[in-house]
Amino acid sequence: MRYQPLADFLAAKKGNQWDASFDEIEEQLGFPLPNSAYKYQAWWANQSGAGHSQTKGWRSVGWRTSKLDLERRRVRFERERQEGASVAAARDDDLMRRARELTGIGDKDLLIREALSALIAREAGRRLIELGGTMPNLKVPPRRRPPY
Repeated sequence: MRYQPLADFLAAKKGNQWDASFDEIEEQLGFPLPNSAYKYQAWWANQSGAGHSQTKGWRSVGWRTSKLDLERRRVRFERERQEGASVAAARDDDLMRRARELTGIGDKDLLIREALSALIAREAGRRLIELGGTMPNLKVPPRRRPPY
Protein backbone atom coordinates (compact mmCIF):
# COMPACT_ATOMS: atom_id res chain seq x y z
CA MET A 1 0.00 0.00 0.00
CA ARG A 2 1.39 3.38 -1.03
CA TYR A 3 0.53 5.08 2.27
CA GLN A 4 1.80 2.26 4.50
CA PRO A 5 4.77 4.30 5.85
CA LEU A 6 2.32 6.84 7.31
CA ALA A 7 0.13 4.05 8.70
CA ASP A 8 3.18 2.40 10.30
CA PHE A 9 4.25 5.72 11.82
CA LEU A 10 0.80 6.35 13.28
CA ALA A 11 0.48 2.79 14.58
CA ALA A 12 3.73 3.21 16.54
CA LYS A 13 2.90 6.72 17.72
CA LYS A 14 2.40 7.23 21.44
CA GLY A 15 -0.39 9.52 22.48
CA ASN A 16 -3.80 10.10 20.98
CA GLN A 17 -3.16 12.91 18.53
CA TRP A 18 -0.57 14.26 16.13
CA ASP A 19 -0.74 17.81 14.79
CA ALA A 20 1.22 17.53 11.57
CA SER A 21 2.32 19.80 8.80
CA PHE A 22 2.07 18.44 5.28
CA ASP A 23 5.89 18.55 5.20
CA GLU A 24 6.05 16.25 8.25
CA ILE A 25 3.61 13.85 6.60
CA GLU A 26 5.68 13.82 3.42
CA GLU A 27 8.77 13.12 5.52
CA GLN A 28 7.08 10.02 6.97
CA LEU A 29 5.85 8.91 3.54
CA GLY A 30 9.12 9.45 1.75
CA PHE A 31 7.38 11.11 -1.21
CA PRO A 32 5.35 14.30 -1.86
CA LEU A 33 1.62 14.41 -1.28
CA PRO A 34 -0.42 14.72 -4.47
CA ASN A 35 -1.67 18.14 -5.54
CA SER A 36 -5.21 17.17 -4.55
CA ALA A 37 -4.10 16.89 -0.89
CA TYR A 38 -3.18 20.59 -1.01
CA LYS A 39 -6.42 21.65 -2.72
CA TYR A 40 -9.33 19.49 -1.57
CA GLN A 41 -10.71 18.73 1.88
CA ALA A 42 -12.17 15.52 0.49
CA TRP A 43 -8.66 14.08 0.12
CA TRP A 44 -8.40 14.10 3.93
CA ALA A 45 -11.90 12.65 4.53
CA ASN A 46 -12.38 9.69 6.87
CA GLN A 47 -14.43 7.43 4.60
CA SER A 48 -15.26 3.93 5.72
CA GLY A 49 -15.58 1.07 3.27
CA ALA A 50 -14.36 1.67 -0.26
CA GLY A 51 -12.38 4.87 -0.51
CA HIS A 52 -9.06 6.42 -1.12
CA SER A 53 -5.89 4.48 -0.28
CA GLN A 54 -4.56 7.23 1.99
CA THR A 55 -7.71 7.03 4.13
CA LYS A 56 -7.44 3.25 4.33
CA GLY A 57 -3.89 3.73 5.60
CA TRP A 58 -4.66 5.83 8.66
CA ARG A 59 -8.05 4.21 9.33
CA SER A 60 -6.51 0.70 9.23
CA VAL A 61 -4.40 1.55 12.26
CA GLY A 62 -7.17 3.29 14.21
CA TRP A 63 -6.61 6.96 13.38
CA ARG A 64 -8.76 9.66 11.78
CA THR A 65 -8.14 13.18 10.55
CA SER A 66 -9.60 16.36 12.02
CA LYS A 67 -8.89 20.10 12.11
CA LEU A 68 -7.68 20.32 8.52
CA ASP A 69 -6.21 23.69 7.56
CA LEU A 70 -5.40 23.71 3.84
CA GLU A 71 -4.14 27.28 3.95
CA ARG A 72 -1.58 26.55 6.69
CA ARG A 73 -1.03 23.02 5.31
CA ARG A 74 -1.72 21.29 8.61
CA VAL A 75 -3.95 18.47 9.79
CA ARG A 76 -4.59 16.74 13.09
CA PHE A 77 -4.61 12.96 13.31
CA GLU A 78 -6.58 11.58 16.27
CA ARG A 79 -6.71 8.04 17.58
CA GLU A 80 -10.21 6.65 17.11
CA ARG A 81 -12.22 5.28 19.99
CA GLN A 82 -14.36 2.17 19.56
CA GLU A 83 -17.09 1.20 21.96
CA GLY A 84 -16.84 -2.26 23.48
CA ALA A 85 -13.64 -3.34 21.70
CA SER A 86 -10.22 -1.80 21.64
CA VAL A 87 -8.90 -0.31 18.44
CA ALA A 88 -5.96 -2.72 18.59
CA ALA A 89 -8.23 -5.77 18.79
CA ALA A 90 -10.34 -4.58 15.86
CA ARG A 91 -7.20 -3.83 13.86
CA ASP A 92 -5.77 -7.27 14.65
CA ASP A 93 -9.00 -8.97 13.58
CA ASP A 94 -8.99 -7.04 10.32
CA LEU A 95 -5.32 -7.87 9.69
CA MET A 96 -5.92 -11.58 10.32
CA ARG A 97 -8.93 -11.58 8.01
CA ARG A 98 -6.99 -9.86 5.22
CA ALA A 99 -3.98 -12.14 5.70
CA ARG A 100 -6.21 -15.23 5.51
CA GLU A 101 -7.85 -13.93 2.33
CA LEU A 102 -4.54 -13.16 0.64
CA THR A 103 -2.64 -16.28 1.64
CA GLY A 104 -5.36 -18.90 1.91
CA ILE A 105 -3.85 -19.96 5.25
CA GLY A 106 -6.65 -20.55 7.74
CA ASP A 107 -4.62 -21.68 10.75
CA LYS A 108 -3.84 -18.66 12.94
CA ASP A 109 -0.57 -20.06 14.34
CA LEU A 110 0.75 -20.97 10.89
CA LEU A 111 -0.29 -17.57 9.55
CA ILE A 112 1.56 -15.78 12.37
CA ARG A 113 4.64 -17.96 11.83
CA GLU A 114 4.63 -17.15 8.10
CA ALA A 115 4.16 -13.44 8.83
CA LEU A 116 7.05 -13.37 11.28
CA SER A 117 9.29 -15.22 8.83
CA ALA A 118 8.46 -12.70 6.11
CA LEU A 119 9.05 -9.79 8.51
CA ILE A 120 12.44 -11.16 9.57
CA ALA A 121 13.50 -11.69 5.95
CA ARG A 122 12.40 -8.17 5.00
CA GLU A 123 14.19 -6.53 7.93
CA ALA A 124 17.36 -8.58 7.40
CA GLY A 125 17.40 -7.46 3.76
CA ARG A 126 16.82 -3.86 4.77
CA ARG A 127 19.72 -3.98 7.22
CA LEU A 128 21.99 -5.54 4.64
CA ILE A 129 21.14 -2.74 2.21
CA GLU A 130 21.79 -0.10 4.90
CA LEU A 131 25.21 -1.63 5.52
CA GLY A 132 25.96 -1.55 1.81
CA GLY A 133 26.12 -5.31 1.83
CA THR A 134 26.81 -7.41 -1.18
CA MET A 135 27.17 -11.09 -1.87
CA PRO A 136 30.49 -11.38 -3.73
CA ASN A 137 30.38 -15.20 -3.81
CA LEU A 138 26.84 -15.37 -5.16
CA LYS A 139 26.51 -17.59 -8.20
CA VAL A 140 23.55 -16.63 -10.30
CA PRO A 141 21.68 -19.75 -11.43
CA PRO A 142 21.40 -20.23 -15.18
CA ARG A 143 18.24 -18.92 -16.75
CA ARG A 144 15.92 -21.45 -18.23
CA ARG A 145 15.33 -20.69 -21.83
CA PRO A 146 12.62 -22.19 -23.94
CA PRO A 147 13.80 -24.51 -26.72
CA TYR A 148 13.95 -22.88 -30.13
